[in-house]
Amino acid sequence: MIENPPLNALAAFEAAARLGSFTRAGEELCVTQAAVSQHIRHLEDYLGVPLFIRRAPGIRLTPDGERYYAAIAGALDTLRRESARLRRGVGPLSVVAEASFANRWLAPRLSRFCERCPDIDIRIGPHPGHPVLGPEVDVIVRLDMPETPGLFMVQLPEERFFPVFGPDYWRDHERDWQTDRLLRSPEAGEQEWKAWFQASGLRPNLRFGPMFQFSYMALSAAAEGRGAALASSLLVAEDLRAGRLAALRTPTVPVRSRYTAACLAEAARTPRVSAFFAWMQDELSRDKAEFPDCFPDSRE
Repeated sequence: MIENPPLNALAAFEAAARLGSFTRAGEELCVTQAAVSQHIRHLEDYLGVPLFIRRAPGIRLTPDGERYYAAIAGALDTLRRESARLRRGVGPLSVVAEASFANRWLAPRLSRFCERCPDIDIRIGPHPGHPVLGPEVDVIVRLDMPETPGLFMVQLPEERFFPVFGPDYWRDHERDWQTDRLLRSPEAGEQEWKAWFQASGLRPNLRFGPMFQFSYMALSAAAEGRGAALASSLLVAEDLRAGRLAALRTPTVPVRSRYTAACLAEAARTPRVSAFFAWMQDELSRDKAEFPDCFPDSRE
């Protein structure tokens, strides 16, 4: 019977050969440099050949070491990938989304997902920059995501912009809101406001209020009665449904960007991820059915 090589030593050797350093290999594996060196000595004794030339200021592979690294590197990478694939079927479901979508679309609806899928431990959060799908992230929701091989992608509905207000603010400012504080964000700023007023046929003297870093902050300020904000359809559907915001839904103007939800293709077949996408599709269908004037393809 062929004896298995020492597996911990194989991991130490692969890391040291890839990184070119026992110290960096130890940092990656969360062990000391001395432990890495001991593992590699053990592997060299097992194989009966030296794998590294140890000379200051660093290390380099021997010819035998180069051949051995080429043989095991692919096998270990395959093992890691397959382990990650299997792990995606268990444990928490991690969903990260752009801050405004996480705050205004996902968070207010989360109780409905938990009622529908009580056995799934879902984790929701905003993402900084561009998150990477893998063992720590199951699903991402981003604006303007390009078509990417290896991903399962669902493009969310096209949206429209229209003004929204806190109910009390609308009652007090129904006649003069156009010349009051028009709240802004990078996605819905002065140009978008001007486009909406042009579509409405109104020509007021515009008075712009604060510029917020994220759309959800401007929408929260509007709900608190601090002015009018331009809203995109998906971000306020739940607020309109709950009466937290009032809206003028005629006219509307197009939103240039579009959200996409994505996961790794193999992850789409796991029960947790497929359940999330099914729930999401039902929520989107509900939004379009209740507010057809807010979604271009619902009005065709």
